Amino acid sequence: MMDLSQAKLEDFRERLNLCLNCAACFYRGPIVPHNWRELPPPEWQAPSKKCPSFEYYRFRSHTALGRLTLAALVWRKDFPISDDLIKILYTCAGCNMCNEICQTFLPLHSILALREEVVERGIALPEPLPEMNAGIKEFHNIFGRKAKAKTPEKLPAEGEDMYFAGCYANYRLPKTATATIRVLKAAGINIASLGENERCCGFLARWSGNRAQAEKSARYNVEAMKKAGAKRVILSCAHGYHMWKNDYPRYVGQLPFEVIHVTELLAKLLEEGKIAFRHEINGKITYHDPCFLGRHGKVYEQPRKVLKSIPGLELVEMERCGKWSYCCGAGAKVILNCYPDFARAVAKERLREAQQAADTLVTACPVCFEHLKKTADQEAIRLKVRDLPTLAAEAMGIEW
Repeated sequence: MMDLSQAKLEDFRERLNLCLNCAACFYRGPIVPHNWRELPPPEWQAPSKKCPSFEYYRFRSHTALGRLTLAALVWRKDFPISDDLIKILYTCAGCNMCNEICQTFLPLHSILALREEVVERGIALPEPLPEMNAGIKEFHNIFGRKAKAKTPEKLPAEGEDMYFAGCYANYRLPKTATATIRVLKAAGINIASLGENERCCGFLARWSGNRAQAEKSARYNVEAMKKAGAKRVILSCAHGYHMWKNDYPRYVGQLPFEVIHVTELLAKLLEEGKIAFRHEINGKITYHDPCFLGRHGKVYEQPRKVLKSIPGLELVEMERCGKWSYCCGAGAKVILNCYPDFARAVAKERLREAQQAADTLVTACPVCFEHLKKTADQEAIRLKVRDLPTLAAEAMGIEW
């Protein structure tokens, strides 16, 4: 069976017109069971508000169903790709909620394929995606800075345990990288890093539709890790984790090392007794599942295990949590940069939901963390926002 996550638009020819128009991907649902006379079990009951772009724009065109229809028109009828179509296409948050519900058609894959079709045709992307993609190509990071990427601490350039910081931790949130490194060192792990030789993972290129650059980034980073002697690549970014774990093997073949998110590793270290949280942190917290760690990566329990192990913390779930967790609004970094008002509105809704459960919101992705924290500050929402690595470091008595 074809791997649809890497398929071209033409590869969807047998699927594009098979959508049942059931609206489960954005309104009712989920699609199973088919016997609507019986209430489905709780684990099958998706929330009524699930698709961020539909909730914000309130048009069916801004749903997986609508975008699937547009993909069919573009492929079968040579439908012109207008500015309006571009906006509809790129306001998809990539949160994977539609794929979680509709396992039959996996609509998100066709949306990505249509974005690649846009790039192949040379059609202008929403600003500032062209500039950000140019930054990846020229400066090897999404921010386009000429300065070389630097990890906060001097680390060996080679080792079996390699930390891949990513653009956000290298350029915007060095405290996340510092906390991650120091916690792992405290566990006895001889952590190393590519340092100045680390390049963007290619995530933004991939979600812009720029497959060529995404594959180029993958080949470089994998080869660099192989030369460094990596047996395990550790990431603190959910977006980077998704690329390394799911997309890199599709681009370059089976990886010769393990890929693991820091929350998975911390949960493992707790089980092995190699770390312990001895410093009490009192408060009621709730956890936001990053889309690319949760629904895309199926990492749900490990972050919660870590949080539940910190003395003094009470973990309370939001109504939408786990596989039904709502997007933070960053939208694969595309929404955050191209449609900031939309991104802010989604973040506000998520923050308000968190307020109903706890006084502190914790997440495990620097992109989600920065966007939620910035929105909370801008909108004067009285809710603390923390990222999990720094919280873990504090609970271990480690300065970061």
